[in-house]
Amino acid sequence: MLKINSERAKKVLANPKYIKGELSPLMKRFPGDGLVLWVELDWEGNIVKNLSFYGELGDIQKIIFESMASLLIGKPITSIDNLSIRECEAFLRDRNSEAAFEGMTDSEENELKKVFTWIRQWPKHAEAKVYEFSSEKGPFHRLKLVDKIREIKAFLNSPEILTLYQNLPRPELVDVEDLTVYIHAPYSSQREKSLFEELHILGVEAFQEENLNFIPDA
Repeated sequence: MLKINSERAKKVLANPKYIKGELSPLMKRFPGDGLVLWVELDWEGNIVKNLSFYGELGDIQKIIFESMASLLIGKPITSIDNLSIRECEAFLRDRNSEAAFEGMTDSEENELKKVFTWIRQWPKHAEAKVYEFSSEKGPFHRLKLVDKIREIKAFLNSPEILTLYQNLPRPELVDVEDLTVYIHAPYSSQREKSLFEELHILGVEAFQEENLNFIPDA
């Protein structure tokens, strides 16, 4: 059971600034299954101008997202790459010695991590470019998480993948855990399942990792 210890976290929950009461047309829906969430992220130049949320959110999601927005707005957008749940929790503390809250479940933490990963590679699609994983970067499994995210995002935005999913929603990265990659993609019909299997095969070939596993988060 969630227990909120800090007065700062209680005030954030009582008067949220970045959790909105209605859906904005500029918001994009989080592609994961476990959390009903829309997010709007705007930046100008390199600086985050707005980060706001809407959805069916519990107290833990609300205070973490409020903290996330407070820590990112006005900062370089690259700050997203290193922001963690722990940093958001620390921001909410009254005193360094006492945690701002207790009782977050493993499933809640894992879902929040997926949201963080998704926002890090915010789906503002760049121009499609032919993708080739460089052996100079070392084995894929040894890359840092932020580098894995960058490489997978580039792979999913390659002309080969866009052609594979022609006339269908393009696959989007949701999360990466070691060699397990969670991808939001159509996965209802037999054809869509076959496409996803081909996507997986192409990923194994591109990253030269036979143990790479793509999991559909449809």
